[in-house]
Amino acid sequence: MTEIRRNEYIYHGLETTDSENRILDTLSIDSLLDSCVGSGISGEQADFCKAHDFAFYGSGWQSWGFGGEIDVGEYQKKYFPIVPQWKQYFTIPGKLPKRVSSKKLLVGSFIIYLRWNNGGKNVYLALASVGNCGGEKALPPVNFYVSRKKRTITCTAYADGKTWHDGEKIAELAVFASSDFFALRDKIQNLFASEKSVRFGTLNFLNSTPEKSKITVGGWESWYNHYADINQELIKGDLEGLSATENLIKKEFIEKKKPCVFQVDDGWEISLGDWDARRTRFPGGMTALASSIAEKGYVPGLWMAPFIIDWRSEFAKAHRDWILCDKKGKPIAAGLNPLWGDTFGKEQPSLPWSYFCFDLSRDDVLNYLDNLIETAVNEWGFRYLKLDFLFAGMIRGSFKNGGAAYEWYDRAVKVLTKRTVNKKGERVAYLGCGLPFEASFNAFPLSRIGPDTKEDWDVAWMNTANFPSRTSAFANMQSTLGHAFWNQGVYINDPDVVFLRYENISLTDKEKILVALVNFLFASQIMHSDDPVHFDSEKEGSFTKKICSLYEQFGEEDFGVENKNSLCYFIFSKKRDSENPRYTGFINLGEKPVYIDRSELVSRFSKRVENLESVVEYAERTNDGFIFEPHSISIYEVK
Repeated sequence: MTEIRRNEYIYHGLETTDSENRILDTLSIDSLLDSCVGSGISGEQADFCKAHDFAFYGSGWQSWGFGGEIDVGEYQKKYFPIVPQWKQYFTIPGKLPKRVSSKKLLVGSFIIYLRWNNGGKNVYLALASVGNCGGEKALPPVNFYVSRKKRTITCTAYADGKTWHDGEKIAELAVFASSDFFALRDKIQNLFASEKSVRFGTLNFLNSTPEKSKITVGGWESWYNHYADINQELIKGDLEGLSATENLIKKEFIEKKKPCVFQVDDGWEISLGDWDARRTRFPGGMTALASSIAEKGYVPGLWMAPFIIDWRSEFAKAHRDWILCDKKGKPIAAGLNPLWGDTFGKEQPSLPWSYFCFDLSRDDVLNYLDNLIETAVNEWGFRYLKLDFLFAGMIRGSFKNGGAAYEWYDRAVKVLTKRTVNKKGERVAYLGCGLPFEASFNAFPLSRIGPDTKEDWDVAWMNTANFPSRTSAFANMQSTLGHAFWNQGVYINDPDVVFLRYENISLTDKEKILVALVNFLFASQIMHSDDPVHFDSEKEGSFTKKICSLYEQFGEEDFGVENKNSLCYFIFSKKRDSENPRYTGFINLGEKPVYIDRSELVSRFSKRVENLESVVEYAERTNDGFIFEPHSISIYEVK
């Protein structure tokens, strides 16, 4: 019996155009469990699952949404719309059919799983939309609506505006069961990256690991030190300081002669839409900037947001007809940023501080995007482009040429990423950010997989408003851990940045170690944004050495993760040659200490564990267990 079952959905009937998300199927959870017996789980395991409720994993529709588990019996928290434009970031676009708009449903996109735990033994029942794997023609992204009460999963396709013809394929779903994290990850990798050299081959020139089958990327970016307040002198200083001080990137990449990205983030441009150097900040221009980075031996990187635009920009004024509108002709707000939009009046056609997006169905917009990337790559010389706010290309609107958003999005990202080498024959890579997961994975093998991190643990008012896409170390950690089983399969996971500094930060050493290790163990890009110029050689230097020593110790290990609940996680290294794992540990993202019995921590070990030697420990040991501190990671070597 095959371990992965596939369901194809084909349209049959007269020509029709979707006006709302299309319902594909409603599946019985219990029937799906029965179908997996003998190919992932036993009949006894299936019977247990059918008699009990489950934890639910569902990713957001784009990379800033929440991606992690919801506890047994719980539901996603409703966002209090204190900022209406932010709903674009996490609300699945399009019009939902009434029968799936119930509040008492769990919602996920692209890949979901249900997880049952029976005395420490797990069952994962996973569903993944795989119709876009390697296909020439794009299929609509799939969303899942799970009813705990009815024990059903309703599957829908975001194809609003698509005209279907008899015999067209709408979607393909893969269904499978697994008993542990590594089996779950292996099946995901088999579905999405069965040939890794093909899936991730364009990133080999950035690979910092000797084992080419595992891609790891690293470098420095300007955002989390300067944010948008950058200029030529600041960047020049950072460029010089990166190899002159004992910072993380020097120790882990430059000294080891590994490929290293140096990325210039937002703030270099005239405005959102006027993509050229702001001469008051960068009088030398972009070509000179990229050359100065390359001369240092780094891969020149640049941030851009090609699908969005500031209404006040000169480009927007000259191309009002290029901006996506609704059926009434009103421009559609893509989001909110005080730097990218006016408050009100003739310079703001929507809510205060809104920015807007392009109508990607237009050929002139496509030509504009093509020329933009041509300029950045072949005129200026940047070889690593972070393309941000890509979700705006999937917003539902009144397209000039009709059709569905996913069709125009697919066409546009193929144009954005078609230059895999520059005119000199050097390789070029693209990092997708704020991108719709399913519609993007073919074009962007390297992707952010969570909301922006921050030099603070959380933002209280955003937490109170239940904003799932909020910028915070906490929200970022949840999604990085939640998407760990995607890594090296669906995407080369970019978790955002590691903080090791002591100025302009509220994170404690305990929290910084947590972020640094989660990024290293459960994702594949290590980016850093601390100030390399004003580097405190005593405090920051000592702390950097500590992190580097941990990276070296764990460098050959493959770690898995399993939720105890939505805030706490067991972590463990993979067994080698049928032996027991070498490491076990625990992560507590919550606000309170958590007690864990010693037997739970060593439950994956067949041999008797005599001693747990701490490598990193933020816990109080008791006679028979551990009390793990809030916001911490603890790892033990098994003796």
